[in-house]
Amino acid sequence: MGRKLKVIGSIIGILVISVVLMNVFSGMKKEPIKNEKEILKVHVKVQDVEYSNLTPTFAEGGRLGSQNKVDLMSEVQGVILSSAVSLKKGERFKKGALLVSIFDKEARNNLMASKSRFLNLLAATLPDLKIDYTENYNNWLGFFQQINISEDLPELIAFSSNKEKIFLASRNVLNEYYLIKSAEVRLKKHSIYAPFSGSFTDVYFEVGSIANPGGRIATMIQTDKLELEIPVKVENIGFLSLGDKVDVEGNGQRINGKIIRIANFVSPETQSVSVFIALNPSAKTKLFEGMYLSASFKGKLLHDVMEIPRNAVINRNQVFIVNNGKLEKKEINVLKLNEKTLIFSGLEVGVAIVIEPLINPRVGMNVEILR
Repeated sequence: MGRKLKVIGSIIGILVISVVLMNVFSGMKKEPIKNEKEILKVHVKVQDVEYSNLTPTFAEGGRLGSQNKVDLMSEVQGVILSSAVSLKKGERFKKGALLVSIFDKEARNNLMASKSRFLNLLAATLPDLKIDYTENYNNWLGFFQQINISEDLPELIAFSSNKEKIFLASRNVLNEYYLIKSAEVRLKKHSIYAPFSGSFTDVYFEVGSIANPGGRIATMIQTDKLELEIPVKVENIGFLSLGDKVDVEGNGQRINGKIIRIANFVSPETQSVSVFIALNPSAKTKLFEGMYLSASFKGKLLHDVMEIPRNAVINRNQVFIVNNGKLEKKEINVLKLNEKTLIFSGLEVGVAIVIEPLINPRVGMNVEILR
């Protein structure tokens, strides 16, 4: 019994000594050094807000056209005769040139016959005028003597009284006179003269064809007065005004221009507003309808504004600024959008505004400034 107790006591003693030694050796073991997590530094490029006065500029392109494009139409019927200007597409002409001559001998002879009948009527009326309206007789006699059936009738004599006017009307003098004056006007329509210098862009009838009233003979344009139609984005129209000077370029040429019209409607196809520019070319400038030209516009002067890259703006009107080493988000007033930049106001002077796009930015992020 005593021997068993000694064995048990020895075993317990060995276990106690083992536990003690294990704790001692465990305390002597060095703890591994923990690597501190490195903090990632984000560098941002900024610019201090500083306002100035800017004149926004932008360029757009468009097609050149004539200020006057006219359909040449006939008001009378007859065969088209040859004239100094050939009825051919592309044919040029000067202002006042005879463009179209329509056969008029029949109309001319009918007019001369009408004047002859009028002379007979007036001759039969003169004796009564001499008796009843003596004070105006010499004037009517002079009028009668001035009439030449090959020329236009002279101006009608002023009536000395209402009674005289009624008398002449009852004799059908007034009716015949004004019928002849109307026929004279109609005869002149057999000859069509150029209202400006230009050329034919299309011709629908040639010499020998029969022109009809209301029939379109040709289409012509004025070549010495051209205008450039430029579609301008709606947001840029407010910067333009009538009379603004414009620099126009194209085909290696530079031409001065001026805004003469601004449409008050938006094109449904392009969602833009047409701006028309009158050009002032030099003698050496070669411009033709249909040419594509580029126009550089200068807008109205903007006061106390700043220009930054467009890609620095998020959500259309928000930017990041740096305050005490941290990112903050602010709203701005966008005044003008350019192709790569924009003009704004609305931030305090001196604020450090981020002028580059950031990857996964967040408000409160620690950043380091680059200038």
